[in-house]
Amino acid sequence: LLDTVDLFASCWATKVGGATMGGLLSKQPGAGDGRLSLSSRQRRWQPAVRLSSALLRRLREVLLALASGLAGLAHALPQPTLLPVPTASSSSSRRSIDKPVKIFIDGVFDLTHFGHMNAFRQARAQGDYLIVGVNGDDSVFECKGSRPVLTDSERFAAVLACRFVDEALPATPYVMTEDYIEMLVNDYGVDYFVHGDDPCLVDGRDVYEAARKAGRFVTIPRTEGISTTDIVGRLLLCTKEHHKDLVPGTPTSPSASTPTFASRQSQYLVTSQLMKAFTVGLPGEAPRGANTRTVYVDGAWDMFHAGHIALLRQARALGDRLVVGVHSDEVVNRHRGLNYPIMAMNERVLSVLGCRFVDDVLLNAPWDVTEEMIATLRISAVARGKIRDGGDRFLEKDPHAVPQALGIHAELDSESALTLQEISERLRARREEVERRHAEKARKESEWYRQKHGLT
Repeated sequence: LLDTVDLFASCWATKVGGATMGGLLSKQPGAGDGRLSLSSRQRRWQPAVRLSSALLRRLREVLLALASGLAGLAHALPQPTLLPVPTASSSSSRRSIDKPVKIFIDGVFDLTHFGHMNAFRQARAQGDYLIVGVNGDDSVFECKGSRPVLTDSERFAAVLACRFVDEALPATPYVMTEDYIEMLVNDYGVDYFVHGDDPCLVDGRDVYEAARKAGRFVTIPRTEGISTTDIVGRLLLCTKEHHKDLVPGTPTSPSASTPTFASRQSQYLVTSQLMKAFTVGLPGEAPRGANTRTVYVDGAWDMFHAGHIALLRQARALGDRLVVGVHSDEVVNRHRGLNYPIMAMNERVLSVLGCRFVDDVLLNAPWDVTEEMIATLRISAVARGKIRDGGDRFLEKDPHAVPQALGIHAELDSESALTLQEISERLRARREEVERRHAEKARKESEWYRQKHGLT
């Protein structure tokens, strides 16, 4: 308001006293020095100018007093919560009050890992509801010339169990067509289609060309340092014959030389921010005194797969909350040998955190479940599956001997027979093809990464 008053005053002064009035200011005849003098018309306007100026000064004083009063009132009010300013690229600008924004992301998601889960997390942040399409075996084979290592059902189960996923569609086409996009928009209410910022081409054409043309395509940053190609490389490392069996200092192998853990091939840098993002949906610790039944299950959770998910779902059904222990790389290798684990502990923790059946995670979990641990974590039941990756050789004693003696142990029938060894066997059976494709894809991924970051 003050700015408006000032602008009006300026315009009024110019209108009355300036040259724009065309004669209010004029040269007196005979004035040779060129100085301006008052004309008779201007003298007639002087009273009105003085009156108007006085009114404007008074109005300004009133507005200043009003502004001071409003400022005092504003300081007395509670501090408001500031909302982010929407931008053209922000998810808030895509949200509607009446309808949740639905996001669609699809992929093969073979050897489903935390990089895929992070993509789901980022995709869901673009809207309110995430639908994930899992490409079918036949469609993948038609476009890429080879089938995924995991079956349709195994990949679908892994995707559906992710806490960031609201809905999953099986056997979706590898290449988006205009008809398929139209079906998703009309039948499922999809608003936007999301993919990582890495290229996805088939025969030189962008797989998401139709989505781009429809103006419904959004990119998210790819989770660098982890990929299915990278994991396949680690698995191939574990199938070599020359790798050592156990870490040095174990009772059965006191003189063994130090092995090369496949997990140490990891290039992924886990940050506290990512850990925090993955734990947002966790309920946290149960309040003391609450009548809460806590179930504990531990393991390596290496190459987190459908077999693990089935066990966690069963264990969660035994109580009110599920705490999952994740063993360190050294502990896993001590009991499994070769070059295990495939995934580093931080990577395995992220995969477990991404599972919707998990309420909390114990990092670097001890191998033996003790009475002190049971009391500290207020554990009501300890569970494990009858089918386990690698058999988890018990070198000295059963690590669950204490909960067994206390009568709080449960041995669960495994709903899925999938194990890490089964996945390795599938790769070994296709070793020549897998190695050839892995080398080519690893080269392309490396070129894309170095080009993206300007590395020579």
